[in-house]
Amino acid sequence: MNLIKTLMGRRQFLMAAGAASACALTCKKLARFEVRAAMAAELSGIASIKGAGNRCPHLLSPLRIRNRMLKNRIMHAVSPNFTMQGPENYPGEVFRNHYLNMAKNAAIVTMSISLFGKYPKTYHTKDDFPDDEYMYEAWNSWEHIGHNKWEDVPPVWNYIERMIDDIHTEGALIIYPGKVRVSDDDFIASGEASGQKNEVGMQRAAEAGGSRIGGAGGFMTGASQTVEEIVADAKEAVDQGYDVYQMRSPTREAVEAVRNATDLIIMASYNNDSVFGTGKEHSHVGLREVNQPTKDELEKCVEAVRKLEGLADFVYIRAGSAHPNSFCQDQDRPWGLAYAEAIKKAGIKILTCPGAGFHDPVQNDEFIARGKTDMVSMTTPFFADPELVRKVAAGRADDVIPCYQCQDCHAISMLKGPHIAMCDVNPKFGTPPYKLAGIRPPLTTKKVAVIGGGPAGMKAAIVAAERGHKVTIFDKDAALGGLIKFSDYSQWRWNMKVLKDYLIHQVNKAGVDVRTNTTATPGTIKAGGFDTVLVATGAEVIESRMKGADASNVFNILTCYSNKKALGENVVMIGAGKLGTEAAIGIAKDGHKITVLAPGEEMIDAEDVGPHNVGNQERIYKNHPNFKYLMKTTVKDITGGKVTYTDEKGAEKSIQADSIVIWSGLKPTMDEAEKFIGSADEVLMLGDCTGNGGRIHKVIRNAFFVASQV
Repeated sequence: MNLIKTLMGRRQFLMAAGAASACALTCKKLARFEVRAAMAAELSGIASIKGAGNRCPHLLSPLRIRNRMLKNRIMHAVSPNFTMQGPENYPGEVFRNHYLNMAKNAAIVTMSISLFGKYPKTYHTKDDFPDDEYMYEAWNSWEHIGHNKWEDVPPVWNYIERMIDDIHTEGALIIYPGKVRVSDDDFIASGEASGQKNEVGMQRAAEAGGSRIGGAGGFMTGASQTVEEIVADAKEAVDQGYDVYQMRSPTREAVEAVRNATDLIIMASYNNDSVFGTGKEHSHVGLREVNQPTKDELEKCVEAVRKLEGLADFVYIRAGSAHPNSFCQDQDRPWGLAYAEAIKKAGIKILTCPGAGFHDPVQNDEFIARGKTDMVSMTTPFFADPELVRKVAAGRADDVIPCYQCQDCHAISMLKGPHIAMCDVNPKFGTPPYKLAGIRPPLTTKKVAVIGGGPAGMKAAIVAAERGHKVTIFDKDAALGGLIKFSDYSQWRWNMKVLKDYLIHQVNKAGVDVRTNTTATPGTIKAGGFDTVLVATGAEVIESRMKGADASNVFNILTCYSNKKALGENVVMIGAGKLGTEAAIGIAKDGHKITVLAPGEEMIDAEDVGPHNVGNQERIYKNHPNFKYLMKTTVKDITGGKVTYTDEKGAEKSIQADSIVIWSGLKPTMDEAEKFIGSADEVLMLGDCTGNGGRIHKVIRNAFFVASQV
């Protein structure tokens, strides 16, 4: 989340909105927000404890696949983090450690090692894409973060063989992704679903097809291959020490040939939007009232898989181009589960392994226990917590750091960076060993005060308590959570609520003394005799002084969440950006008709455009029948329910609305934070109040490393 930047894109627009630093829209509205948040926090605290003691016996149960015994029911899907590898053309230490962590958790690991990037980097020119500016920018953005093939340098194979041995010694099998697809249909449909030109995609596929290892899980591979070529590829996998051969949308003939020629476990892989659906439908899955496959899609799946019965060992079904998050997935029903369940109900004798969105180990255990699937694919949950399986086995499922499906591990921004690997909730992910080695045990036990109970404050309190300090957290609100308390009222941001509830639960479990409804002052800190103060007062809503902004039907995005019943049928959102767009999508999905007046040329700023999360949002706001947006607008005033603005041509217009939501951004609470300087021997600032915060990954990482020095 961008908690500092206004996200409005235009300073001119902020001035028109009359930005001021008042506390919030009205005291009454915020008071209702806090009281409801406190009640929700109590309920969520109870809910988060459900995982305590659960050892997930079905998920962690061994499973025999033909002549191999799996240590559990988890497969790791392809995860060659695009921003983890530097310019070197061999897998670096951080990259190798990443796959080691995957093997500690999953029984089957997909080791795609083709995205190291070759040095020096190469870039495309506009001459390569004369009629497609989007494709020119898209390809260069991926090239910049290492999409080129790894060069086949023989000495480098020492690193590869070491990775293979590391994974095997953890008791995991390794998937060979295969150089080629069996059919062009899968690739072409994927290109159509993502809006790519087929000729461009196939050209790039051909360029990518000569690698010894193959593409990123075979995502972009060459044209159709003969059965003989597929068998030769499979035999090469055997020679290199792989255990499982991935075949995308395979024919029965090809599977039978590989099985007769090798002893490899055969995984039939399907991308459900391109094979079982139309692509377009899946791309717009967020528009569906219930984000589940259609009857026709399920029937196509069963028909395709039935042809491989008795030959393929298991079938992997992935939720297509819409990477899982709360905009395109239901919390309790990951999209791929319905396909696995349909295969099981059809009586087909083949093991099932759906993927994408299967993040909760307790939930996955229930899916297996109820016979809905045999296995699940999990990947980014191990980014969030590389100790996931170990914690679950110890009955500590409630301590597993939840992946909240932000997709920032792919890249915070495709265009402007940062181009380094990171996880919003796990500060250690992708962090080089030298930085982690800099964390030293505390020299003494201290009495620590944390000012502020938002994400940064809670994370700092947890870390300080884990280091053995006596910690007290002060929060002036009625409940912990800070700005992300909005998720208590948002059915479409359940992933953020999962993160908030986890942090609250861990604060309580760590024995932190929590004092809500308490405004800490420098005097109370001095009187309390604290040795260290961690100041995390966060950010606050920038209040608008626009004419008419104080009307009862005007809200900011925080108060509109907690007053959803007060919103009328027709809503106008003034402002856009990442947070404004997210709120507007939620309003549309709640059944309101919304018009967004955006100041810039884009709904979401370029630096906030990650490759997947924002893509899911774009599919919704560009196609949802309840969603309308106008670009390059400047709002002048609000009179009653009428919003007056000038459009991109300078013409003055107006819109009538039942309710109006203003989003002018947030500002760091530096003035409040500064007051605590001198209140203890050691005062450390962290999170948004420093002015160096911003998105969740920044405040969480900052809180972790600052608190780790106490």
